[in-house]
Amino acid sequence: MFFTAVDPSSWPEVDSQPLSLEDSWRLRVASAQVYSILRSRDVQHFERVMGFLEATYRLLPRLVAPIKHMKIIFGLKTLVWT
Repeated sequence: MFFTAVDPSSWPEVDSQPLSLEDSWRLRVASAQVYSILRSRDVQHFERVMGFLEATYRLLPRLVAPIKHMKIIFGLKTLVWT
């Protein structure tokens, strides 16, 4: 379920149009799951967090500056691989 909510192939084309109600609730659910993983520091599931961040960055590239995105992903990878 988690990855179906995050999978960019199931999202509409992003061209500055608002998300539909269907898309926005899926994004909120996936965001809540990612937040829960981060809050509990569940390192076993950080791969899900990285997948969510990558998919979100592809869908909304202007949401976070590229350097910030890179630093966040690098930090998460460091936590997973240590």
